[in-house]
Amino acid sequence: MSVHHRLELDRWTSEFPLARLRAEARDYVLQRRQELPQAYADENAIDAHIRLMEPDWRIVVGPATVAINEQLKAEWLDGGEVPQGRVPTDLFVWAKGEAPDRSLTKIGGLPYRPADVPWPTGDTGEPLRFIVQLNFLDSRDLVPPLPGDVLLVFGHEDALVVHPERLVFEWWSTPLRSLVTEGPAVDDELAPYYAVLHRTDDWDDAIYEGTKIGGLPSFIQEEPDVRGAFIGTIGSISVAVNARYPFINHPEPRGWSRENDLMIGDMGSLYLFIDDTGIIQANSQCY
Repeated sequence: MSVHHRLELDRWTSEFPLARLRAEARDYVLQRRQELPQAYADENAIDAHIRLMEPDWRIVVGPATVAINEQLKAEWLDGGEVPQGRVPTDLFVWAKGEAPDRSLTKIGGLPYRPADVPWPTGDTGEPLRFIVQLNFLDSRDLVPPLPGDVLLVFGHEDALVVHPERLVFEWWSTPLRSLVTEGPAVDDELAPYYAVLHRTDDWDDAIYEGTKIGGLPSFIQEEPDVRGAFIGTIGSISVAVNARYPFINHPEPRGWSRENDLMIGDMGSLYLFIDDTGIIQANSQCY
């Protein structure tokens, strides 16, 4: 039985069909040409702007990004592309708010850990921020044997972005009783989100970027020198100001307002590896 809810891909591809999105991009550019003809030197400039506005491969946060990427992959397959290095991955799509089940993959809020275990602290004794947890129960076939079911990550901004070796990792196995009901006050507490799962696959030239388990790492910069097997990525929460359904349960665009969303540098990612002794090695990269 699945722990995470599964993404209804048919629903979201119907909500965000490529044909309509491409038509909207073209209509937008043609309307802009009527209003600002001086902005376009010739027909080539118009065509270039249309291509820029059309949907393309995107970092996954909400359901639209998954729907667009999956439709693009289907088009490439229909066009005769033969995927290379195909590797299954469990991709997480975010819903806004606290998780209905504490053990789910989630950002911020309250972690899945016992109430009677001391909270992780930094070098000076200050409580560390809870960042994220990954629940591997639906993804055991994608990763090597692990020390537990749920991986928790703690640390402040500097550790997440610059010094991932200072992050604190905890493994917990389900079920747990007497879960923590209140965390310590921290200055940079994150807005809570919880995940819905979508099983898909990465290709060598079409690797999903976002929060996921398994698959292939989509490095933003150079490949890091780390030990162990790749087990997943934690991605930033970053959505366009005018995007419909920025999150599964939030249909309206967010506009310019932002909560304290998880941001790893400039729209970056945290890559997680595990060595033969069960130690997590992490690498942080951003744009």
